[in-house]
Amino acid sequence: MMLSRTAAASLVFLTLGLTSCSSSSHVTSTQNNSGAGLPLAMVNGEAITPEEFAYQFGRTSTSIGGAPYDSLEALEDFLTRYVDFKVKVLEAKEAGYDKLPDLEAEIGQYRTQLARPFLLERKVIEPLVEEMYDRRKEAVDASHILLTVAENASPTDTLAAYTMISSLRDSVLAGADFGQLAVNYSDDPSAKGAPGTPGHQGSLGFFGGGRMVEAFENQAYSTPVGGVSPVFRSQFGYHILKVNDRRAMPDDRLLAHIMLRPRGPAAADAADLDQRLSQVSSKLAAGETFENLANEFSDDRQSAEKRGELGVISYDAGLPFSFRDAAFDIQVEGEVVGPVQTSFGYHFIKVVKIVKLGTFQEEYESLKSQVSRLPRAAAAEKAYAVELRNDLGFWVDSTRLNLWGTSFSEDSLFRMLVQKTYSLNDSSHVLLKLGSNEYTIADFSNFIASGKIPEARRPQPRLYTIAEDFLDGEAIQHEIEVLEVREPEFARTMQDFRDGLVLFRLMEDSVWTAASTDSIGIKAFYESNKAKYSFQDRIRVLSFSAVSDSLVNGVITRYRQESAADALTWAEGVSNLAIRIDTTYVEEKSGSIYDQVFDLQPGQITNSTPYNRGFIALAHAGIDPAHPMSFDEARSVLLNEFQSEIERLLLIRLRSKYEVQLFPERLKANFPTSAVTK
Repeated sequence: MMLSRTAAASLVFLTLGLTSCSSSSHVTSTQNNSGAGLPLAMVNGEAITPEEFAYQFGRTSTSIGGAPYDSLEALEDFLTRYVDFKVKVLEAKEAGYDKLPDLEAEIGQYRTQLARPFLLERKVIEPLVEEMYDRRKEAVDASHILLTVAENASPTDTLAAYTMISSLRDSVLAGADFGQLAVNYSDDPSAKGAPGTPGHQGSLGFFGGGRMVEAFENQAYSTPVGGVSPVFRSQFGYHILKVNDRRAMPDDRLLAHIMLRPRGPAAADAADLDQRLSQVSSKLAAGETFENLANEFSDDRQSAEKRGELGVISYDAGLPFSFRDAAFDIQVEGEVVGPVQTSFGYHFIKVVKIVKLGTFQEEYESLKSQVSRLPRAAAAEKAYAVELRNDLGFWVDSTRLNLWGTSFSEDSLFRMLVQKTYSLNDSSHVLLKLGSNEYTIADFSNFIASGKIPEARRPQPRLYTIAEDFLDGEAIQHEIEVLEVREPEFARTMQDFRDGLVLFRLMEDSVWTAASTDSIGIKAFYESNKAKYSFQDRIRVLSFSAVSDSLVNGVITRYRQESAADALTWAEGVSNLAIRIDTTYVEEKSGSIYDQVFDLQPGQITNSTPYNRGFIALAHAGIDPAHPMSFDEARSVLLNEFQSEIERLLLIRLRSKYEVQLFPERLKANFPTSAVTK
């Protein structure tokens, strides 16, 4: 079995789909007529409850051989295999496999790799994905005014910008025209753009979740239609926004277009454009394909080479408003509209496909990838760490930090901490506390030396920021350490991994290695089952392969014009062993190149065929009649069956040892429709 323990453990419950040993002799009847809520099995005195069975069944039913598991027979089969899995794990633990140092190290490594991503996805990413999914269902039409302020601007500049935008908001509330104020005062240059373009008079058009920075998006989705937001700040500066409208987000569309634009400023160019627009309209009306016309006429050559396709586009993807409105008014796939004018030219637009928003589960991975790249993910992780830090309680030696900040230049301070030139007494001085944990100056200097520190200008505030970052990291690490207690799903995942590792070791030692090294046992198994191992009639195939087509054709010519023996002699005599000769036996077609011989009569040879970076010819060298397999011929099949036999005997012993009782008749009462959910 060429499979790593880690791979086996990650597929732990796939084992349940690979073992089919029957345990019918150990089925025990029950006097309870319904069986609802009663144990489905007993293993070593412990019950397998309907709840446990439903959970494990739901996790594996869609992954084992693609079976739908919608029948009582499927439930019974799974119950048998789950019990077999349980007794193997019990035996492995009794043998002490779970205490082996290499397995414990592997479990620790797996936990290290899994715990942090699991925690952050559950606490940080999933809530953001849920919010994003909900916001992708609704489009908000908003206008805004921006006054830019650098994040590190002076208090004077910050106050001036805040005062200014507050007065603009007051003017809007008093009845001033929002769009005109945006043109006159907004630092967003698009506010002064042409009518119909995104940003004109501050109008951003419709957008959904993930299109704007988080602060802007939050205000847009919390402000009612017709309302004006409070003044708020983003990394760009201060904003106010007005919500103009809301609507259900239209479905995405796979769009294609034919774009035509003037080839110059002259009147003749305008006339040429009119003629081309008329030609395309006429040809579309006459039934010519959009794809061919895109390739022939479109001035957007990049899309023209792809049937005019622009890809799947969302309603809020920033299209020119006229193009967007025309494309998303189409409700029938294949429909074409146009010409539609934009600043780029004139467009004939086709909706190739309407792509509906999937369920949350279907969209999850895509949205997760999108959310993870947004700044809000890092901000949410920071907020979560701060929440944990506050819950645990923390303390910072502000006296020491203030002393450092006033006594050292930035360079000399960080040089001292990174190089640890402070005194031995200082190294053990407690600088920070989190919950019951204390951290020394040495711990803090190690963190600084790691290089994961934020940028700032003045030493003193920078030290406080670094101290908070250090404590945030420790707070998350504390949560990781108690993850099994806080998150049952993670505890189950880790238990599955542990069980998978010990089960793999048990099977490796007790079945796979035992079968491959028991030469006496496997020979006895062969002798007892010799009648099962035989060949049917097979075609003996001679294959001649070479890099050169001419060499293979040389064999073919001699094979056909002289004899097979002459062809073999000539091929074997070619210098440098340039022709490879192999003998293969084929019993039935398999989809390989050897299927060609089934169209030949004995003594015939195929033409030269390109194969494996060279050429090959196959000769039908006669029928090898059916006959029993020798021990060596049966060995590959024999080993698998011998392993299965050893496993079968092992399971009989383990079911007896761990006093297995099965109650399959209770399945129907607990799962009357076989509707087990994940």
